[in-house]
Amino acid sequence: MKKGLLIHAAAILLCAAALSGCLADKVHRPASAAGAICAEQCDQQRLQCNDAAESSALSARGSCQARRDHVEQRCSPWVKDADKQRCQLANNPGGPTCSDPSPDYGSCTATWRTCITSCGGWFE
Repeated sequence: MKKGLLIHAAAILLCAAALSGCLADKVHRPASAAGAICAEQCDQQRLQCNDAAESSALSARGSCQARRDHVEQRCSPWVKDADKQRCQLANNPGGPTCSDPSPDYGSCTATWRTCITSCGGWFE
């Protein structure tokens, strides 16, 4: 009975760790000097890519907030809820919500992994 509970608890912990992203691939960087220089360039490209992704997300957030402010300013004089809703629909046909984007680091990571591999590194 205890052995079954122990196995069940271990399985739950393993699943929780996998879902939380704690289990990342181990990076084996290139051993040669040329490979190390190449991998350093990959790292720099990844940092630049991440910075560009953050900048893009911040820019989109700004336009999203500007759209919210515009609709609020145009529709604030209306007192009745029905009139205010009509105003909001007319000024924001996409809907009242504007979702703020998050930076997309996934493509940066995928490119970095390919770059590291091309330099002679690998992942396990």
